[in-house]
Amino acid sequence: MIVIADTSPLQYAVEIDVADALIKLYGRIVVPLTVSSEMRHQGAPSFLRRWIENNADWIEVRSVEVPDDPRLALLDPGEREAIALAQQTPGSLLIIDDGEGRAEAYRRGIRITGLLGVIRDAGLRGFLDFDAALRKLRDTDFRLAREVEALVRRQYRDQSG
Repeated sequence: MIVIADTSPLQYAVEIDVADALIKLYGRIVVPLTVSSEMRHQGAPSFLRRWIENNADWIEVRSVEVPDDPRLALLDPGEREAIALAQQTPGSLLIIDDGEGRAEAYRRGIRITGLLGVIRDAGLRGFLDFDAALRKLRDTDFRLAREVEALVRRQYRDQSG
């Protein structure tokens, strides 16, 4: 399965030190050119720029043609390209956290997850400490709705037996 990611989930995964779990879960992540540029941009957090340079071997950067679509035009460039790439890659999984981006990807029939889903799945596979990862995420400026956190905790609890 090809896993495509937007910038935000990767940035927060690096910030809370769970990015290695992405490697263990998926082996390789595909990002559109704009996402790669956002992560390498001088204005990006230095920890993210260092991480992308040190882990370039498992991140594949792809160019993508974004169709002229008014719904996509409402999203930021990284989300737009990530959704277009996922739509052009049948059977892929898109990691995206922005609510509008998720809604648009869902509307297009793209299989999606977010950083919370990644944390849940990595926790279930024993690649990270689920509770510690959620605590670290809460300590950032990540928008973590209590209802969503409760849902993911319930899913984790139900699946972990």
